Amino acid sequence: MRPIQLTKFILLFVLFATHTSLYAQASSPDPIEVQQKLEALETEIAKFRELLESTEGQKSSLEQNLENNEKKISEILNNIRLLQNDLKKTQQNLSSLGDQQNDLVDSQREQQSLISSQIRASYELGNQPYVKVMLNQQDPNQISRMLAYYDHFNKARINQIETYEATIEDLAVVEGEILIENQQLKQRQLKLQSQEAGLRSAQQEKRKTLAGLNTEIKKTGSEIKLKLADREQLEAILSRITVGVASIPSPKQSKPFLSVKGKMLLPVAGKVSHRFGTRRSDGKQKWNGVFIDAAEGDPIYSIHYGRVVFSDWLRGFGLLLIINHGEGYMSLYGHNQVLYRQTGDWVAAGDLIANVGNSGGQSKSGLYFEIRNAGKPSNPQQWCQIRSQAKAA
Repeated sequence: MRPIQLTKFILLFVLFATHTSLYAQASSPDPIEVQQKLEALETEIAKFRELLESTEGQKSSLEQNLENNEKKISEILNNIRLLQNDLKKTQQNLSSLGDQQNDLVDSQREQQSLISSQIRASYELGNQPYVKVMLNQQDPNQISRMLAYYDHFNKARINQIETYEATIEDLAVVEGEILIENQQLKQRQLKLQSQEAGLRSAQQEKRKTLAGLNTEIKKTGSEIKLKLADREQLEAILSRITVGVASIPSPKQSKPFLSVKGKMLLPVAGKVSHRFGTRRSDGKQKWNGVFIDAAEGDPIYSIHYGRVVFSDWLRGFGLLLIINHGEGYMSLYGHNQVLYRQTGDWVAAGDLIANVGNSGGQSKSGLYFEIRNAGKPSNPQQWCQIRSQAKAA
């Protein structure tokens, strides 16, 4: 489909969707309705993507392989992160159980010492039968005191023995829990090793696919054409999202996006290598956002409170995440290595949402970042300050 035809198609689609969203605004949806609308929007965008791709020609097998590889890498990295968190909790549990075990062993030793003292005290009484000791006493008061002493001594010895038995039982329980935790630790370590091996395989496959794709693009000389098509596809999807979220209530428990202009932090720490509005290398397009150079795996944070409205792979932008901040404002995060949030998730300023990558065919790692106002690109550096590595929010 030619660019002019695609533009007409988008306008017709948006007009139809606008009518639908205005009708939907007549009532105030409850949280369940909101979630249903988000799910419907996600499904609709997926179908819309398929339609756009079919009008531009089917993906090459290499492009499809790249998408599959990068989605697999994201999934594996997510699994690794969860396993590492589980391992950390297991190790903390083991440390806590170890402390309990040491305390119980110390208590056991103290109780053994007390019981030994009582045995020695009993021996010092002459090791005589109870009745004989009583009959040997001439003074009635002495007999009374001796009875009281024996009663106290026996109760103390019984209590001490019961406490000692309880300590042994507690120690056995703790030792059993330590055994279970150690078994779980080993299982999780094996799973982690398996995931890491899968990651290395997927990364190697991605490198091969990317090399083949770059060779294919150079042979056909289609790089500029593909970039234009990728940009048109993103614009089409953003137009649909802009209309789709119009019927979804904006978050109210946060400061309005406009009120924090210039106070927010960029999503990642790094150098801005491409600025908003400057010409791209092909000379035919301008940067609608900024590109921030950062190391692969560096954390990416949400700039403000909002709801994720897109979390998927998109040709030319790789693993892409879009957050709706209400009142027509959205932020876009592209070329991620892994996505930690899904469509419908709420995020706050400073929440971890992704890791830096080079997905979508990028030759270097970094984050492509945009801010949109009513669907139009706005200079992110007028909204956000440079983030230092130490700041998470």
